[in-house]
Amino acid sequence: MTTKKIFTILLFVLTALPKTGWGQNKLEESVFAHISKNIAVTGETIWFSMQALDADQNFYSKIGYAELVDRSGQPVHQVIYPLHLGKSEGYIEIPKDLESDHYLLRFYTRISPKMGQKGVFSQFITVINPNKPSKAKAMTQTGKTYLPIKASNLDQGKVISMSKKSNTDFDLTGSNLGKVSSISISIANPFLPETHSGYFHGEIYQQIKDNLELIPEPYGHIVHGKNLNPEIDTTETFFLSAHGVQSFLSSAKPKENGDLYFEIGALKAYNYLIAQSSDIEKQLNFSPELPFLPLEFKKDFTFPVLKLEEKDRDFLSDLITSGRVTAYFYANDSVEFAPIVIGFDADKTYLLDDYTRFENLEVTLREYVPEVLVRKQDKKTLFKVLNSPLGSVFQENPLIMIDAMPVFDTDALAAFNPVKIQKLEVMTREFSFNQDKYSGVMSFTSFGNDFGSFQLPSNALYLNYPEIQKTKKPISPHLNPDPAQPNFPDFRSTLYWNADQDFTVPLKISSSEIPGDFEIIIGFRDASGNMKFARQSVEVKN
Repeated sequence: MTTKKIFTILLFVLTALPKTGWGQNKLEESVFAHISKNIAVTGETIWFSMQALDADQNFYSKIGYAELVDRSGQPVHQVIYPLHLGKSEGYIEIPKDLESDHYLLRFYTRISPKMGQKGVFSQFITVINPNKPSKAKAMTQTGKTYLPIKASNLDQGKVISMSKKSNTDFDLTGSNLGKVSSISISIANPFLPETHSGYFHGEIYQQIKDNLELIPEPYGHIVHGKNLNPEIDTTETFFLSAHGVQSFLSSAKPKENGDLYFEIGALKAYNYLIAQSSDIEKQLNFSPELPFLPLEFKKDFTFPVLKLEEKDRDFLSDLITSGRVTAYFYANDSVEFAPIVIGFDADKTYLLDDYTRFENLEVTLREYVPEVLVRKQDKKTLFKVLNSPLGSVFQENPLIMIDAMPVFDTDALAAFNPVKIQKLEVMTREFSFNQDKYSGVMSFTSFGNDFGSFQLPSNALYLNYPEIQKTKKPISPHLNPDPAQPNFPDFRSTLYWNADQDFTVPLKISSSEIPGDFEIIIGFRDASGNMKFARQSVEVKN
């Protein structure tokens, strides 16, 4: 059973940026990505590795973004994923309802597109949907032709030949490549023209508007929201709590234009967000802004047209078969977290299972928790916390939370049955949280990190906001835990994927049941520190 944890953290302000890079105007994040293959069936997974580093290999951003974009320039799938030391391994799950067509897959950070020409990495992929043929029509190319950056041929003219379900060694130990970082071996895409095979940087996009506020993320994800009230009260405090395996609380006060910034910091995953205001009498008028950047193609940048013909039937049949069975080959879903430095340090902790449980929290607190005094005033329940340093009682209300969600309705809390509450943590000192100070803290933790069935406050907003991608890695770089098993029906179209490859020993390639043209793509860093691709053709015979 996974232990549920609640973290409440003191957040850095946006101006507290590292001295390296941004503060000295030397930062230029170059984004480079490697995908496991560039043709897939709807519902299939494409793995990727991504780097966002400057020329000296320094890292800055802690969050990366990936988008799958159609020919009209509209994102059809978007992913947020964490970066560690400027690098990430993630995956794109191709939506099942997409039309068969070419799409552009692009990667960036929240600041990289405006930091330099290499701040966006874009690459065409082909998506096949057996139930939705392509409806795109050819467009006349006008103006400038945008040529992608191609992979260099590792061994000009040489083709590695294999039989189906066989093994061969691929030896790079004596190559002149620099540090190899990633390798993919996958089926070649016959539908993508040579003029569009490769990758692009920022040259295919219009210049980002000067009035677009870039939001650096050196500590973790930042949620940008808007206070939509016609009259902005800059003293009002907004709370944003994130909930999942871990729970997390952030707060912010609006700027004069209504902008609010909530730094989630070291939190790596959440399932949903809840927004509230300290002014519980006011209707909450809050809207989150999606973090993806409004990148627009230049007007003369065009997509190629996907042409599927009768001669492609066997290839497409193999590809569709592969797409339907690859889910059996991989996936370990794992959520692993590094410790988070917390700003809430309890003076007293009560495990409620150690006591006889009463029918509501009011009685429980009166009977067992001397640090909290329960009072009635004008028929309203009040909770007052002891001020230990002064030996007195705070006159103002404490910060009250259940699973990191602030609670302002003290009558509802007093009447709440705590049968699903695991513990209570009490802080009997003044607590500074961002720009506010509180007269102590009462923090309840439920067994299931689900508020213990406490009803969501009526003035709170449950936000539909994209999650940070959880860690998932293939069980084996061969995408098959036992590729040598002779009787296993193996229809992999990706034979090998490794985002951290070491070629000190020869690599053993294991082919599948699918014949045809495959290609080895190697991502490596040259002597100048630049990331490049090299390729090698592989022919798998019947």
